[in-house]
Amino acid sequence: MSSFQTLVDEIARATGLGQNARTFIGVVADYIFKQPGGFAAFRNKFENAGLGKIFTSWLSGKPDMHPVDASQILDASQIRSALGNEDVQYIAEKSGIASGLVPSLLATTLPMLVRAVTAGGVMPTSLPAGLIEGRRKATQPFRLWRWLLPILALLALAYCGWNMRNKTPAPPRTTASTSTPATPATATPVASTEPRFSFSNNGGKISVAGTLASAAEKFQLWEALTATFGRSNLSGHLDVDASVRPAGWLDRLKTMLPDLKADGLKFAFTGDKAKLDTSALPAAGRAAVSTLFQQRLGNVEVEGMFDRGVEAINKLEGGYTATDLTAALNLTTVTFETGSARLTRSSHDIIVKAADAIEGAPAGTKVEVGGHTDRQGDARGNQALSEQRANAVVDALVTQGVPADRLVARGFGSNQPLADNNTDAGRAKNRRISYTVR
Repeated sequence: MSSFQTLVDEIARATGLGQNARTFIGVVADYIFKQPGGFAAFRNKFENAGLGKIFTSWLSGKPDMHPVDASQILDASQIRSALGNEDVQYIAEKSGIASGLVPSLLATTLPMLVRAVTAGGVMPTSLPAGLIEGRRKATQPFRLWRWLLPILALLALAYCGWNMRNKTPAPPRTTASTSTPATPATATPVASTEPRFSFSNNGGKISVAGTLASAAEKFQLWEALTATFGRSNLSGHLDVDASVRPAGWLDRLKTMLPDLKADGLKFAFTGDKAKLDTSALPAAGRAAVSTLFQQRLGNVEVEGMFDRGVEAINKLEGGYTATDLTAALNLTTVTFETGSARLTRSSHDIIVKAADAIEGAPAGTKVEVGGHTDRQGDARGNQALSEQRANAVVDALVTQGVPADRLVARGFGSNQPLADNNTDAGRAKNRRISYTVR
């Protein structure tokens, strides 16, 4: 594989640009070497911006190339301070990439490109011949015969193999006593394709890590983190891997960051699951953060949420009464997708705990699951929705092992409000599931 193709592959994986990496590298290389003064002038831009040591670490032969990470080394403002807004805009227009993404892409691309063009420790005065040749070959017209020859050769080999199998009789089946056990094939590890992100707040200092699908996702998350916590309070790194699928929770997480400033808070996403650790927070803070996760991340299965009802269930002692049970259950909070009777994935753990508590209640205990809505919308629709939600909770509890004959669903519509329906907070309290013993 040519040095140019190797460089393209590495940058494609690191930035998530995929096939567009070739074009982007070409634009950046032309920008570096076709401006007056070439590579030396390009290096001077970083020297003049106070980033000379960082640039020097990228040169071939330097043992400790600084990691390319927006929080530590080369963030968007540093790129712009070195190259200037006009040059960033030029690269964006030539490569067809949004100018807001270019600084983050350059932060990943430049260290690799600088190291490649300074191979052997030589400061280049023009684009190295190996890269020129690689780019030239990459742009050569498509020649069908170059592809047909190896394909025809493979077909010929396949035919020969098929012909031999059909002419040669199959070997006789051996008995178990004389057979030689086959050597088990070694399983090839499958790389994870799940997006990952971890967060911890230690005295206002935020530490993060993770892997996202593209430089665009990385750039957007860093910008949101920086805007919320300040650049000086951030540490850690985010990797980019084009094989990782996009993070479906990313946009919602960005809107949550201003409410995630509690000292001691920790959480981690892996795919569509999250682990939440609020153990270092006071009870009110634990409840607030858990409610935020449950309401904003309904399609994420959240483990470790603090729920007052779950806490009460955990404190139930052996021989608890039906009254003790319903008192604990009525402190739990489950949520539904907007306007529907579909339970959010974030309610899964609460349903599991509720099911365990009901199963452990005295024999013969029958629990009525009541659905309630606020007064928005028409009364008939609210009544139907409340019934559907009560049935959804009953079905979920049965799925977790509660005998169906110990449960009954009932919808109350908006007829039993707990709070003022004229406020958002009041309506939120009125949309609930209640439990009573029958």
